[in-house]
Amino acid sequence: MSGDSHRVAAVAGPEGTREGLRAIRISAVALVLTAVFQAVVVAISGSAALLADLLDNIGDIVTTVILAVAFTAARRAADHRYTFGYQRLEDLAGVGVVLVIWTSAGYAALESYRKLTGGHEVAFVGWAMAAALVGGIGNEVVARYKIRVGRRIGSEPLVADGQHARTDALASVAAFLGLLGARFGFRAADPIAGFVITLAIGSIAWGAGRQVLARLLDAVDPEIVERIRLVAGGTPSVASVGRCQARWAGRSLYVTLTVAVDGRLPLARAHEVAETVHHRILHELPGVAQVDVHLDPWEAHGDEAHASTRRHRGARGPS
Repeated sequence: MSGDSHRVAAVAGPEGTREGLRAIRISAVALVLTAVFQAVVVAISGSAALLADLLDNIGDIVTTVILAVAFTAARRAADHRYTFGYQRLEDLAGVGVVLVIWTSAGYAALESYRKLTGGHEVAFVGWAMAAALVGGIGNEVVARYKIRVGRRIGSEPLVADGQHARTDALASVAAFLGLLGARFGFRAADPIAGFVITLAIGSIAWGAGRQVLARLLDAVDPEIVERIRLVAGGTPSVASVGRCQARWAGRSLYVTLTVAVDGRLPLARAHEVAETVHHRILHELPGVAQVDVHLDPWEAHGDEAHASTRRHRGARGPS
């Protein structure tokens, strides 16, 4: 029951929202400055690789804005219509992040193909190479920052956006190598680098998409469920643990479980056991927003006590 557990839970709540928004604002400024510099150089050089890198940067700016809107809206309190609050908006923002990544990959591939088949000259190659290096350094710094904050506050979309920024950094390296080839007379190196960047973007989009989809489908790490069972089962007066479910809504974890206690316990004492289970789970698992504990009498666990509802349960979930 350490104070550190309370600190972790707080980071997953309002404090985490503030930290996430701060990371988004700082990242947005860095990305905009990088993108403006690259846009100017793309306009004068015509580099396909640098254009692909720029598109990836612009996509990252768009996803950063999407996340900012979601984080801000998710702070709204629950009401009579949205009784669980608006945290799910953060998960939906993850869908927007993935769609933007795929869009930038598609356009970069199209532009690289057009310049590879049509032939083109890259002007001001030195400036283009410098812009690629600036993009690589800037995006790697932003990527590390977003991923670190995202993992600390439990935000899967922010982690995905950080991975997107890391793709931007890799894209900048590929752009630099393509421009280096063009500088030494290999004209096709620039659009080929654009295709390499496209593959890197697609790879990150696939991985991020799987994570975001899993979150939308209420997937949780099995270790979380096992941890809940261990904490509940280790609580004094708990005879066994039955159904145990958990799901994420944004950075908030909602837990529902059934525990069995001695059926002869007075109601007040049984309620105290349930509150102890509730309290211990809040301490032991970061990000828990709500714990619903259903009590069963041990003597009739899953049998006589549920006779009237047994036929309604079917196979809807784990028991």
